[in-house]
Amino acid sequence: MNKRLYFTVSILLASVISITAQVNAPTAYPDRVILNLTEDPSTSVAVTWRTDISMNEGFCEIQSVPSGPVKGGDSKSYKARTTSMVYEYENEPVIRANQHSHLFTGLTPGEKYIYRVGNDDYWSEWFEFQTPTNEDEKFSFIYMGDPQTDLKSQWSRVVRAAYKHEPNSGFILYCGDLINRAGRDTEWHEWFHAGSFIYSTIPQVMTPGNHEYRRMVLDPHWNAQFTLPANGPEGLEGSCYAVDYKNMKLISINSAAESELRHKEGTKMEAQKVWLDSVLSANTQEWVIVTTHLPFYSPKENRDNKHLRENFQPILEKHNVDLVLTGHDHSYGRGRATDNPAGGHQVMYVVSVSGPKMYEVGDKDWMEHSGADTQLYQVISIEGKKLTYESYSADGKLFDQFQLAK
Repeated sequence: MNKRLYFTVSILLASVISITAQVNAPTAYPDRVILNLTEDPSTSVAVTWRTDISMNEGFCEIQSVPSGPVKGGDSKSYKARTTSMVYEYENEPVIRANQHSHLFTGLTPGEKYIYRVGNDDYWSEWFEFQTPTNEDEKFSFIYMGDPQTDLKSQWSRVVRAAYKHEPNSGFILYCGDLINRAGRDTEWHEWFHAGSFIYSTIPQVMTPGNHEYRRMVLDPHWNAQFTLPANGPEGLEGSCYAVDYKNMKLISINSAAESELRHKEGTKMEAQKVWLDSVLSANTQEWVIVTTHLPFYSPKENRDNKHLRENFQPILEKHNVDLVLTGHDHSYGRGRATDNPAGGHQVMYVVSVSGPKMYEVGDKDWMEHSGADTQLYQVISIEGKKLTYESYSADGKLFDQFQLAK
């Protein structure tokens, strides 16, 4: 091989290796398109996506679902908010991206819509979603514990199995630790790969876990690539919030902040307690479900988050909260429990895991049902005054179930 040919081949190989090494790099085409729940999902939805820094502006187009080919003239167009981000993690390639987001408002309850995002000649496909009605009729959502590791290779089959099981789910809820290392863009690449178009068609809602924090700082990806409600305490926007979905109030408590709310000089514990009590005092919804990362009661033998119960459980019981959904312990535990037996109300607590990272489960009195070494997803349905909970293993077999009635 002559020197010139060798040099050319070397350059091409180096380019291929570089491209392969940066599969998570953005391009001019929109990627990581995701819907998020808003404070009022019946009339609004948030969309967020990513491009490279050459796309300084982003736009959304939306219209009611047509029966045939899409006609561009039927769409309303909106300019998105664009934020330039630089993601750095140890010695991995730096990722520079523009994050675009928009809040669609004034939507019709129960209506089906299509939308796309992009600019100039660079557009996503058309995605379809439906807003919930305001009627008191049956709806369901999917709940998943920690994805965290092996997201592309092993967790992907679980989120896809959940979607296949309940394709008309109103939303998908995650209880933290979506990834393993806060700030690492390659892991977010795998998380978005696993869910693919599912995230673009079903609103996603999540609470952060300890693995979304690094040195007590929330991963910069969180509020850049998710557009979650900002109606919680100051400084916890997008991680502590409340959503009214039909006859249910869903509340996210950020239990991962300030070293799992154990930092001696932290203020976020007290701020969330005051806020939670205020929100529940004004609540008019039939059902109240709280989600947070740390379990109130752990299924793991050597773990116990007593500080969480001491600070938040009296508020939950005072306002008759129905269900608390958590993750963190990489096994399964479920049961009614209280540290205040004279109070008269016991909340149903659940710990679950969806990813392949597993812990042993202990023998604890609070658990009515438990399990280990099983990847799970949960389908929760509410119809009027009845709540039905079903937990399924990754192979689609029923693992646990219960009903709550008013």
